[in-house]
Amino acid sequence: MLKHMILMGECFVLIASAALIIFISGLYYRRYVPITGLRFMKCSDLRLAQKECPNLKVLDVRDVSEFMECPRKETINISLGRLPFVWEKELKPDDSVVIVTPKRSDGILAARKLKKAGFTSLFYLQEDCTACNSVQRASMN
Repeated sequence: MLKHMILMGECFVLIASAALIIFISGLYYRRYVPITGLRFMKCSDLRLAQKECPNLKVLDVRDVSEFMECPRKETINISLGRLPFVWEKELKPDDSVVIVTPKRSDGILAARKLKKAGFTSLFYLQEDCTACNSVQRASMN
């Protein structure tokens, strides 16, 4: 009887460990593995894209408090957590959207959420373009 209980305990530990590994792998996959169709863009590419497509939407997915510390002109700010619920106010699935955020994992997660909503033209800005004026800071005056 004691051997049976020990064996059941070991099985429980193995199952719990496997479930934890699957859960952590899922989190890693959603945040760090890029989705198909997401294109990476540099500042110089952004400037060209803005000239070619004046209706290009630049989406900043930082929290409002972070965004207000360093706001950017002509950028739509929708926090990553609110994105699935309020994107329809500013974006349409046929828009070309450039995602701007300092955290690559947040950019990939935002792209996943938008792709799930039907967006097909998604870009992630790989660089901080405040120095080259592709994405300019807004004045707070």
